[in-house]
Amino acid sequence: MHEGSRLRGIMRKTVVTLGLALVFLAVLGMDVRADVTFTNPGPDLQTFLNAAGLTQGDLNNKIDSFFNSSGFLKNFGDAQSFTSKGMGVDYASEATYFEVGGSVNFALGMDRTYQPDNSQNFPIQGVGFNASVMAGLSLGFLGIPVMLFANGMHVPTLTYGAMSGTLDNFGAHVQLRLFGPSRDTSALKMLVRWGGIAITTGFDYSHMNLGLTQKDFKSSFSIPESAANGVNVDVAGLGSGTLSIDMKTMSIPIELTTSVRLLTLLTVYGGLGFDLQLGGGSTLDLNVSAAMTGHVQGLPDANLGTATVTASAHADPSPAKIRGLMGLQFNLWLIRPFLQFNVANTSPTMASLAAGLRVAY
Repeated sequence: MHEGSRLRGIMRKTVVTLGLALVFLAVLGMDVRADVTFTNPGPDLQTFLNAAGLTQGDLNNKIDSFFNSSGFLKNFGDAQSFTSKGMGVDYASEATYFEVGGSVNFALGMDRTYQPDNSQNFPIQGVGFNASVMAGLSLGFLGIPVMLFANGMHVPTLTYGAMSGTLDNFGAHVQLRLFGPSRDTSALKMLVRWGGIAITTGFDYSHMNLGLTQKDFKSSFSIPESAANGVNVDVAGLGSGTLSIDMKTMSIPIELTTSVRLLTLLTVYGGLGFDLQLGGGSTLDLNVSAAMTGHVQGLPDANLGTATVTASAHADPSPAKIRGLMGLQFNLWLIRPFLQFNVANTSPTMASLAAGLRVAY
């Protein structure tokens, strides 16, 4: 299988099974305060464990390791905060008077130690999505090298795999431009022009609320390090229960960027950013029933039982992070489509891709 197809499959599985993953985290009770009632203890549970060469504790520990429960909820909050980057500020247009536009942003937290042939580790440690519209006002006509930006959006209905909910975000930023180019149109500057240095700061806020809507969710999780080969567990929702995740992030970015325009049609920009998290966090509330079936190669399916789980948890985002950013913008007269990539060398590695379009005058 091509690596691109493998990654897309992993991404789809991650989003669709977000709620299911948190069910397992609640059952484990390590970082989630969980109340578990086994309405059906599973007549085949011990047979499955014996055939797999596992104890009940081994099974719990392996599932816990697979989903990295110690940072799962925090990493999703970090990913959601990362989606605010690149949507509310323009680093390349150099508008004389004003600009308007919009963009979307998708972020992932990736385990740097993951290898495509190692199914033991869960590679995606956080997922986030955002969308926003923006407007900018240049104070250059007053002789002040400053741009003011504002952005925001409310999405009343958001579908996110097996979950749905709402999305809100807003931001306000100020950008100081130093050593900016003159406005002459010499032949050299038509070929290549340095955009100077921009220093940007402001405030970003994002709020996503999600609830489980597909009661018949299903997924399968392998246990590759078991003594037996081909061991996995299927989990299926029983058509009842609730799961909600509320993620709020507030941060102050400080960014230093520069840009180069080539042939007047393409602008390449990049720089460094420091994000200070002011507060917020991710909160989980859960009440779900699930039936579990175990599989050991060469043996009949094993009924592991049914569990009803209620849980609640809260995780704060990471306090601060340094990230790199780079982007491409196409200058089609007043229309400026762009792509921007952000990456932070954290654990897990956080990365986001923003795409959008602006009109600058």
